[in-house]
Amino acid sequence: MDDRRLANDFQQAFLSRTRIDLQIAALFDEMPMAAFFIKDLDSRFVRVNPRLLAILGRQEEWEVIGRSDADFLPRHVAAIYREEDERIMSPSGGRTRITQLVRDVDGAANWYLTTKNPLLDHRGKVCGLLGVMYETREVGGALLPFRRIEPALRHIHLHFGEPITTCQLADLCHLSERQFLRIFNEAMGEQPMRHLVRQRIHAACRALIDSDRAAGTIALDCGFFDQSAFNRSFRAATGQTPSAYRRRYLEGLRT
Repeated sequence: MDDRRLANDFQQAFLSRTRIDLQIAALFDEMPMAAFFIKDLDSRFVRVNPRLLAILGRQEEWEVIGRSDADFLPRHVAAIYREEDERIMSPSGGRTRITQLVRDVDGAANWYLTTKNPLLDHRGKVCGLLGVMYETREVGGALLPFRRIEPALRHIHLHFGEPITTCQLADLCHLSERQFLRIFNEAMGEQPMRHLVRQRIHAACRALIDSDRAAGTIALDCGFFDQSAFNRSFRAATGQTPSAYRRRYLEGLRT
């Protein structure tokens, strides 16, 4: 049996257990501005559209089905995505929306707004996740709420390690603080300070697995007041301590 047939069988077996209709998923094939994907509980791709194929450097969907981010992206990047997937699919997880810098296989980097939701099977149990990624340049031009807060999002991404206040972000968007809070929550599904912490944790995850710097140094570089505050926020976000997160990644390299 060839790889194309194996990929198709893997895809059909998974989707037959979910509430996702292939015809609905196929709508994303006609949306060049959106990268769409479905993953199983092991973070293996089950369904992807042409935009995501381009990011991964592949031509046809069967080349990706049954494989994970680690098969296409640097291991430290794939590890961050895997941790995020596991958190979303955990009992305490749920929908998440985040802006993140995504590098394709050629090394080009673009800011994307990513939304991920747990995927339920016919019994209502989590069996994977589905996600959609929009490049922020396109989101800003198409959806008013994102366009209005885009200066704040970019400032958070570029300066997350510095002190940032809601008032400062509101000024960047030429909005009152009250207007800014309302629009930001509408667009991102969370308040700006929660989004800032999420970005700091994401940056810390990368630093933990991409360097041997001490956790305390990483904490300060990522904008946390001290290591104690960093440890609390990191555990709340990932379910593990920074040292356990780093150890898990290093053990994965040895296998």
